Amino acid sequence: MRRTLFRTLRGFFIAIVIVLAFGQLFSLYTDSQLSQEKQDEVLIKAIPFVAVFVSIILAFACVIVLVAIGLGGRVPQRSYRPIEMIFMAGILLGVVGLFQGWKLFAYEYGFLLLLVSLLAFMVWSHMSPMSPGLSRAQQPLTRRAHLIAAAAGLIVWAAVGYLLISDVKPVAPYGYSPTVWSYMEPEEQEQIADDADAEYQNARVPVMLLFSLMPAAQVYFGIREMVPSQKPKPVLAPGASPTS
Repeated sequence: MRRTLFRTLRGFFIAIVIVLAFGQLFSLYTDSQLSQEKQDEVLIKAIPFVAVFVSIILAFACVIVLVAIGLGGRVPQRSYRPIEMIFMAGILLGVVGLFQGWKLFAYEYGFLLLLVSLLAFMVWSHMSPMSPGLSRAQQPLTRRAHLIAAAAGLIVWAAVGYLLISDVKPVAPYGYSPTVWSYMEPEEQEQIADDADAEYQNARVPVMLLFSLMPAAQVYFGIREMVPSQKPKPVLAPGASPTS
């Protein structure tokens, strides 16, 4: 499988380099050989952009293929389906945040959540899960696996939540331009700061904590499958001696 992964990665890397090189060479050619009027044509300007866009698509396709090869048929149904539902929930929450008309920060982060969840769902849906028969034959998850996975999930939840909450913390001038902020009265500035802090405490922090649950849940479902199961020790009958 390692050889397959390496060949796949090498093939996509070569293709991306060729596409980017073509776009760069085309830009150099147009700058040196074409007039300014020709360079301003939409088609001429679009070709380098299309080259970059195609390279991004190829990189994303490479990720899909690598995940499908590396994890295809290896994830049991008990973990594959919950992770799939998490991505679908992220898409739904992103759509809600994108189309609500009350909070600007929910719109901004709703778009990011929708984009990330949609891309992750596209990658995950291209990976085939373990067959139902093999999934049922898997050993039950141990309490140790659940505890380790829960601890890892809590760590990820706390870390991601801290980063997101720190990122959305309001600071002066609270969305206003510095010039407009400087002309405001101190009482008006104080009122704006109080409103921003109230929104931060009552809306932004809970929403960011909710968003942080998604990567934490994915880590939980992934780690619990990676924890090796402990085989039960054989129980000796009374009076029996262990064989060497």
